[in-house]
Amino acid sequence: MLFPLAALLAASAWCVLLLALRKHEFGAAGYRYLVWNLMLAWVPLVFAILLVAAYARRRSPAELLAVGGLWLLFLPNAPYVLTDFIHLGPEHRLYDTIVVGSFAFTALALGFASLLLVQLVVTRAGGALLGWLVALGSLFFASVGIYLGRVLRLNSWDALQRPHHLWQIARFRLEDPFGNRYLIGFVVLFCGFLTLAYAGFYGFTALAASVRGEER
Repeated sequence: MLFPLAALLAASAWCVLLLALRKHEFGAAGYRYLVWNLMLAWVPLVFAILLVAAYARRRSPAELLAVGGLWLLFLPNAPYVLTDFIHLGPEHRLYDTIVVGSFAFTALALGFASLLLVQLVVTRAGGALLGWLVALGSLFFASVGIYLGRVLRLNSWDALQRPHHLWQIARFRLEDPFGNRYLIGFVVLFCGFLTLAYAGFYGFTALAASVRGEER
Protein backbone atom coordinates (compact mmCIF):
# COMPACT_ATOMS: atom_id res chain seq x y z
CA MET A 1 0.00 0.00 0.00
CA LEU A 2 2.84 2.39 0.83
CA PHE A 3 4.65 1.97 -2.49
CA PRO A 4 1.62 2.84 -4.69
CA LEU A 5 0.88 5.86 -2.50
CA ALA A 6 4.50 6.99 -2.77
CA ALA A 7 4.36 6.58 -6.54
CA LEU A 8 1.17 8.65 -6.77
CA LEU A 9 2.66 11.34 -4.55
CA ALA A 10 5.78 11.40 -6.71
CA ALA A 11 3.65 11.68 -9.86
CA SER A 12 1.72 14.56 -8.31
CA ALA A 13 4.95 16.33 -7.39
CA TRP A 14 6.19 15.82 -10.96
CA CYS A 15 3.04 17.49 -12.30
CA VAL A 16 3.56 20.54 -10.09
CA LEU A 17 7.22 20.69 -11.10
CA LEU A 18 6.30 20.68 -14.79
CA LEU A 19 3.89 23.53 -14.17
CA ALA A 20 6.55 25.51 -12.29
CA LEU A 21 9.04 24.97 -15.13
CA ARG A 22 6.40 26.07 -17.61
CA LYS A 23 5.93 29.34 -15.75
CA HIS A 24 9.71 29.88 -15.47
CA GLU A 25 10.43 29.24 -19.16
CA PHE A 26 7.34 30.55 -20.93
CA GLY A 27 5.42 32.54 -18.37
CA ALA A 28 2.12 31.82 -16.66
CA ALA A 29 -0.45 30.20 -18.93
CA GLY A 30 -3.45 30.02 -16.62
CA TYR A 31 -2.94 26.34 -15.83
CA ARG A 32 -3.00 26.78 -12.07
CA TYR A 33 -6.46 25.22 -11.99
CA LEU A 34 -4.77 21.91 -12.81
CA VAL A 35 -3.28 21.84 -9.31
CA TRP A 36 -6.74 22.28 -7.79
CA ASN A 37 -8.18 19.60 -10.07
CA LEU A 38 -5.39 17.23 -9.05
CA MET A 39 -6.12 17.90 -5.38
CA LEU A 40 -9.76 17.03 -6.00
CA ALA A 41 -8.61 13.82 -7.72
CA TRP A 42 -6.98 12.80 -4.43
CA VAL A 43 -10.29 13.09 -2.54
CA PRO A 44 -11.85 9.79 -3.79
CA LEU A 45 -8.65 7.91 -2.92
CA VAL A 46 -8.78 9.31 0.62
CA PHE A 47 -12.39 8.16 0.97
CA ALA A 48 -11.51 4.75 -0.49
CA ILE A 49 -8.74 4.31 2.09
CA LEU A 50 -11.19 5.33 4.82
CA LEU A 51 -13.64 2.74 3.48
CA VAL A 52 -10.99 0.02 3.63
CA ALA A 53 -10.14 1.01 7.20
CA ALA A 54 -13.81 1.12 8.21
CA TYR A 55 -14.41 -2.32 6.69
CA ALA A 56 -11.34 -3.75 8.45
CA ARG A 57 -12.67 -2.41 11.76
CA ARG A 58 -16.09 -3.93 11.03
CA ARG A 59 -18.02 -0.71 11.08
CA SER A 60 -21.79 -0.79 10.59
CA PRO A 61 -23.25 -1.07 7.06
CA ALA A 62 -24.65 2.46 7.42
CA GLU A 63 -21.18 3.88 8.05
CA LEU A 64 -19.71 1.93 5.13
CA LEU A 65 -22.48 3.17 2.82
CA ALA A 66 -21.94 6.75 3.97
CA VAL A 67 -18.21 6.64 3.23
CA GLY A 68 -18.88 4.83 -0.04
CA GLY A 69 -21.44 7.45 -1.03
CA LEU A 70 -18.95 10.26 -0.44
CA TRP A 71 -16.36 8.36 -2.46
CA LEU A 72 -18.78 7.98 -5.37
CA LEU A 73 -19.75 11.65 -5.17
CA PHE A 74 -16.15 12.79 -5.64
CA LEU A 75 -15.02 10.02 -8.01
CA PRO A 76 -15.78 12.00 -11.21
CA ASN A 77 -13.16 14.57 -10.19
CA ALA A 78 -10.38 12.12 -11.04
CA PRO A 79 -11.13 11.25 -14.70
CA TYR A 80 -12.49 14.78 -15.21
CA VAL A 81 -8.92 16.03 -15.70
CA LEU A 82 -8.84 14.14 -19.01
CA THR A 83 -11.12 16.82 -20.43
CA ASP A 84 -8.68 19.61 -19.58
CA PHE A 85 -6.96 19.11 -22.93
CA ILE A 86 -9.56 21.48 -24.38
CA HIS A 87 -7.68 24.33 -22.68
CA LEU A 88 -4.50 23.87 -24.71
CA GLY A 89 -3.49 27.20 -26.19
CA PRO A 90 -1.87 27.95 -29.56
CA GLU A 91 1.61 28.47 -28.09
CA HIS A 92 3.97 25.89 -26.61
CA ARG A 93 1.44 23.16 -27.37
CA LEU A 94 4.01 20.36 -27.25
CA TYR A 95 5.18 21.20 -23.73
CA ASP A 96 1.66 22.02 -22.56
CA THR A 97 0.47 18.65 -23.85
CA ILE A 98 3.04 16.98 -21.59
CA VAL A 99 1.89 19.14 -18.67
CA VAL A 100 -1.82 18.47 -19.11
CA GLY A 101 -1.14 14.81 -19.96
CA SER A 102 0.85 14.36 -16.76
CA PHE A 103 -1.93 15.83 -14.67
CA ALA A 104 -4.58 13.79 -16.51
CA PHE A 105 -2.69 10.49 -16.23
CA THR A 106 -1.95 11.03 -12.54
CA ALA A 107 -5.56 11.97 -11.78
CA LEU A 108 -6.85 8.95 -13.69
CA ALA A 109 -4.45 6.68 -11.77
CA LEU A 110 -5.75 8.16 -8.51
CA GLY A 111 -9.32 7.45 -9.55
CA PHE A 112 -8.58 3.90 -10.64
CA ALA A 113 -6.64 3.20 -7.45
CA SER A 114 -9.61 4.35 -5.39
CA LEU A 115 -12.00 2.27 -7.51
CA LEU A 116 -9.82 -0.81 -7.07
CA LEU A 117 -9.89 -0.43 -3.28
CA VAL A 118 -13.66 -0.01 -3.26
CA GLN A 119 -14.12 -2.99 -5.56
CA LEU A 120 -11.97 -5.15 -3.27
CA VAL A 121 -14.07 -4.16 -0.25
CA VAL A 122 -17.34 -4.88 -2.07
CA THR A 123 -15.96 -8.18 -3.39
CA ARG A 124 -15.04 -9.33 0.09
CA ALA A 125 -18.41 -8.25 1.44
CA GLY A 126 -20.67 -9.50 -1.36
CA GLY A 127 -18.71 -11.50 -3.92
CA ALA A 128 -16.90 -10.89 -7.20
CA LEU A 129 -20.05 -10.28 -9.27
CA LEU A 130 -21.25 -7.52 -6.97
CA GLY A 131 -17.75 -6.05 -6.96
CA TRP A 132 -17.71 -5.75 -10.75
CA LEU A 133 -21.26 -4.41 -10.87
CA VAL A 134 -20.27 -1.66 -8.44
CA ALA A 135 -17.10 -0.92 -10.41
CA LEU A 136 -18.87 -0.65 -13.76
CA GLY A 137 -21.75 1.30 -12.27
CA SER A 138 -19.28 3.71 -10.68
CA LEU A 139 -17.56 4.31 -14.02
CA PHE A 140 -20.94 5.06 -15.58
CA PHE A 141 -21.76 7.48 -12.76
CA ALA A 142 -18.35 9.11 -13.16
CA SER A 143 -18.98 9.61 -16.88
CA VAL A 144 -22.30 11.33 -16.15
CA GLY A 145 -20.58 13.44 -13.51
CA ILE A 146 -17.89 14.51 -15.97
CA TYR A 147 -20.58 15.64 -18.41
CA LEU A 148 -22.30 17.63 -15.67
CA GLY A 149 -18.99 19.22 -14.71
CA ARG A 150 -17.65 20.01 -18.17
CA VAL A 151 -20.86 20.94 -19.99
CA LEU A 152 -23.20 22.19 -17.24
CA ARG A 153 -20.34 23.45 -15.04
CA LEU A 154 -21.55 21.68 -11.91
CA ASN A 155 -19.28 20.12 -9.30
CA SER A 156 -19.40 17.60 -6.47
CA TRP A 157 -20.13 20.29 -3.90
CA ASP A 158 -23.41 21.12 -5.64
CA ALA A 159 -24.81 17.77 -4.52
CA LEU A 160 -24.38 18.98 -0.93
CA GLN A 161 -25.07 22.70 -1.40
CA ARG A 162 -27.72 22.68 -4.16
CA PRO A 163 -29.38 19.25 -4.17
CA HIS A 164 -32.68 20.75 -5.37
CA HIS A 165 -30.99 22.11 -8.49
CA LEU A 166 -29.50 18.70 -9.29
CA TRP A 167 -32.86 17.06 -8.75
CA GLN A 168 -34.47 19.45 -11.23
CA ILE A 169 -31.88 18.53 -13.87
CA ALA A 170 -32.29 14.81 -13.18
CA ARG A 171 -36.11 15.03 -13.28
CA PHE A 172 -36.00 16.88 -16.59
CA ARG A 173 -33.81 14.18 -18.12
CA LEU A 174 -35.88 11.36 -16.66
CA GLU A 175 -38.97 12.81 -18.29
CA ASP A 176 -37.22 12.69 -21.66
CA PRO A 177 -34.28 10.23 -21.26
CA PHE A 178 -33.40 10.13 -24.97
CA GLY A 179 -33.89 13.80 -25.67
CA ASN A 180 -30.22 14.77 -25.37
CA ARG A 181 -28.23 12.76 -27.91
CA TYR A 182 -25.04 14.64 -27.02
CA LEU A 183 -25.33 13.56 -23.39
CA ILE A 184 -25.94 9.92 -24.38
CA GLY A 185 -23.05 9.89 -26.84
CA PHE A 186 -20.66 11.54 -24.38
CA VAL A 187 -21.52 9.15 -21.55
CA VAL A 188 -21.34 6.04 -23.74
CA LEU A 189 -17.99 6.98 -25.26
CA PHE A 190 -16.40 8.17 -22.03
CA CYS A 191 -17.73 5.23 -20.03
CA GLY A 192 -16.46 2.84 -22.70
CA PHE A 193 -13.00 4.38 -22.55
CA LEU A 194 -12.91 4.33 -18.74
CA THR A 195 -14.11 0.72 -18.65
CA LEU A 196 -11.43 -0.50 -21.04
CA ALA A 197 -8.74 1.53 -19.29
CA TYR A 198 -9.78 0.24 -15.87
CA ALA A 199 -9.89 -3.35 -17.15
CA GLY A 200 -6.27 -2.92 -18.24
CA PHE A 201 -5.37 -1.34 -14.91
CA TYR A 202 -7.07 -4.15 -13.02
CA GLY A 203 -5.35 -6.77 -15.16
CA PHE A 204 -1.90 -5.30 -14.52
CA THR A 205 -2.50 -5.12 -10.77
CA ALA A 206 -3.67 -8.74 -10.77
CA LEU A 207 -0.59 -9.75 -12.76
CA ALA A 208 1.70 -7.86 -10.38
CA ALA A 209 0.03 -9.54 -7.38
CA SER A 210 0.50 -12.93 -9.01
CA VAL A 211 4.18 -12.28 -9.68
CA ARG A 212 4.74 -11.17 -6.09
CA GLY A 213 2.98 -14.30 -4.86
CA GLU A 214 5.24 -16.53 -6.95
CA GLU A 215 8.36 -14.73 -5.72
CA ARG A 216 7.34 -15.39 -2.15
